[in-house]
Amino acid sequence: MLSAEDRLAIMDLSARYCHATDSHDAEAWADTFTADGAIEAPQGVSQGRDALVQFSQGVNTNMPTVRHHVSNLVIDGDGDSATMSSYLNLINTDGNATVFTAMYEDPSSRVAGLCMSAHGKFVV
Repeated sequence: MLSAEDRLAIMDLSARYCHATDSHDAEAWADTFTADGAIEAPQGVSQGRDALVQFSQGVNTNMPTVRHHVSNLVIDGDGDSATMSSYLNLINTDGNATVFTAMYEDPSSRVAGLCMSAHGKFVV
């Protein structure tokens, strides 16, 4: 069973992921993943740090005015690994409507004391 501290670390991971993406910091976004981490999105799977940075740069170019809003987190696991499911809404900051909505599934693990994403997956 996860401790309250573990749950907060996973929630913080989700926030760091969103803030890095929304501030167009591809390097910081890739830092939220394990060394062999991956993202599975509608356009395919990107695995490993270089591929994650490239994916993030593409998102920033294609959707420069969105903000990620994650809610309804369900976190399960033990002290060393966990899975988080959440709702994701991408909102335009330019006054237009919601861009995208999906579920996000993210197994995570502890690396050097930090909670890191292992394989994020968008479920549209």
